[in-house]
Amino acid sequence: MKRLLVLALLALAAWQAWKHGSEILHRQPAHQAVVRNESTRNIVRLRFGVGQQVFVKERLAANETAVFPFRVSRDASFSLVWEWEDAPSELTWRGGYVTSGPLLQRHVIGIHRGGGVTHSVERLEPEP
Repeated sequence: MKRLLVLALLALAAWQAWKHGSEILHRQPAHQAVVRNESTRNIVRLRFGVGQQVFVKERLAANETAVFPFRVSRDASFSLVWEWEDAPSELTWRGGYVTSGPLLQRHVIGIHRGGGVTHSVERLEPEP
């Protein structure tokens, strides 16, 4: 019985490798979100969301940058939730837009001292 179970697991693993091997071996290019703390205050508990995905950075010091590579299967918008280190109330931002098309984009999101957010988009060339 144990041999049959091991054989079934090996068959399942081989089938998965055959079915999804190209995805594993050849990583698809990804969009980038670059979140910049453009203030003189430290950010804690930064959460960046795109579609159903959420990326977390526990601490983003003043004038520091965090880069989050991401992929989307459908068009999506962004969200940010963060706290200033010296003021423990959550601030939020929603905006921006990424398409699922073949064009890769770098989204540069700047967080400013008063809680204001800027967003700009650049074309991202895929790595060879």
